[in-house]
Amino acid sequence: MIDVIIATCRCCHGPQLYDAHLYFSFGGVADPNAESYLRSICNSDRVSQAAKAKNTPLVFGEWSLATNFNASAEFLFKWADAQKTIYAGQADGWIFWTFKIEEGSANLPNWSYFESLKAGYFTKDPSKYTDPDVCKPWMNATSSYTAA
Repeated sequence: MIDVIIATCRCCHGPQLYDAHLYFSFGGVADPNAESYLRSICNSDRVSQAAKAKNTPLVFGEWSLATNFNASAEFLFKWADAQKTIYAGQADGWIFWTFKIEEGSANLPNWSYFESLKAGYFTKDPSKYTDPDVCKPWMNATSSYTAA
């Protein structure tokens, strides 16, 4: 009888996942510079903390290439790969926010997957990386902020 109650209870809730939204552009996650952003994301313990809390599977359901500093194109290539490395390599996947925004927006291309793809910051195959080793120089590097 107890097995039936537990099984019924699980069915009522259905499949679940933990949806994390990690935005660096609003501040508080890393200092406003490329080095701090890469150190923070590449050393993030967000996935392991979620696993300890049994918040799994974990998907990063909102993220962007937006920053709170004037990011170079060279940085945005790294920033895209570093986030994908953590969100797909350690977690259970990602969903970029947003696919497309209005033309002429001051937020292009950083808030638009489509425009970031056209700019070359993302590879055509979303499972691939421009630099698969992007986090290696930053792993276990110190930062003035706690890991994201």
